[in-house]
Amino acid sequence: MGLKICSIASGSTGNCTYISTQSTTILVDIGIPFTRAEKCLQLLGRGTETAVLVTHAHTDHISGVPQFAKRNGVYVYCHEKSAECLYRKGCNADRLVEFTDGDFLVGDILVTPFKVSHDVPCVGYVFSHNGKQIGVVTDIGHVTRHILDILRKCSLVLIESNHDECMLEANKNYSRWLKNRILSDSGHLSNSACAEACTALAAAGVKQFILAHLSRENNYPELALSAVGGALAESGIEGVDLEAAPPDKMSGLFEII
Repeated sequence: MGLKICSIASGSTGNCTYISTQSTTILVDIGIPFTRAEKCLQLLGRGTETAVLVTHAHTDHISGVPQFAKRNGVYVYCHEKSAECLYRKGCNADRLVEFTDGDFLVGDILVTPFKVSHDVPCVGYVFSHNGKQIGVVTDIGHVTRHILDILRKCSLVLIESNHDECMLEANKNYSRWLKNRILSDSGHLSNSACAEACTALAAAGVKQFILAHLSRENNYPELALSAVGGALAESGIEGVDLEAAPPDKMSGLFEII
């Protein structure tokens, strides 16, 4: 039995990612109705050990966390700088596990959190099981060399490809302040920046990417996939699988064996 991943939801309307082995299930963020997360778990399966890991405390990532945790009696893991917000949202202190730096175990999955650049404290994660690794990194303004080094040993990486810069600049519904926030180093990753990161990671051996957190207003799946696929082709890299995670339904279920 390998390490599985499925994007349950991905985008500004809500985020939730499924990570699982035969005995352990982790939900990374629940920014969707907790009942929807429960229904998806019924379809995907869940191990005897189940937990929620939070990347950061924005509503589209944590709105369903307190109710899910209470109904299912699970532990919620978060960086210490996100804990206060989760307390205010109703998470039970007895079930909230704060971490700072360093690896920790959830069931039979080794979790490696790492800090990413966003406008609130935010982390990405690498999940390891039986020598296989999956990386999850969204809501990141820019990808550093250090983050590439963390992700390069993964077989699959779920990574943000939020916006096309030209579409964003042309969007008359977005204020200049909002555009600058998204484009900043503490905002969201563009298609071109995602393509650059994926090319570097694919050159190091990563074989699968799920493009995540696509903006409905400033991007579309074909554009994101074209940007990354084109960059890979220009670098002469072949044999890499790409999928764009939809905002309101599950992606494919991938297993790394």
